[in-house]
Amino acid sequence: MEELEPTLASKEDRPSFRAANEPGISWLLIIFFLMLMAVAILIFGKSQPPLAQVSPTATPFPTSTGQARMYTVSYDAGVFSPTNLRIHAGDTVRFKNESIFPIRIVSEDLVGFDSVGDVPQGSYFSYTFAGRGTFSYYNSHNADQGGTIIVR
Repeated sequence: MEELEPTLASKEDRPSFRAANEPGISWLLIIFFLMLMAVAILIFGKSQPPLAQVSPTATPFPTSTGQARMYTVSYDAGVFSPTNLRIHAGDTVRFKNESIFPIRIVSEDLVGFDSVGDVPQGSYFSYTFAGRGTFSYYNSHNADQGGTIIVR
């Protein structure tokens, strides 16, 4: 069996980590980081619509003539807007899907308050509230996305 003698490694025998410390690598990392930030801005920098988009005909105040009104609740990016709406008996609420995904609007508080199928992008579901009460609704695809209609 051959016996090995210990020897000291010289500076030249050790691996060099100089390549990672050269200026070229630093600039490459900076450029990569800037490109990553630009992509993040493009993806997440999409302009958001105003939070409360109510149709021009929607107003929470009663009219002197007592005519039924049409209200619009918009759905986009997982949020109904306005989330809570106060109306009068006989008024109609129109739910507009402005998201890219279909939604299904349902309520466990009011029988018949159901879109009975998906509402595709750009489409509407309307419901006329005949009686007084407080009625919760939600997107059946995600029960965390919902709101409340208060009928006076």
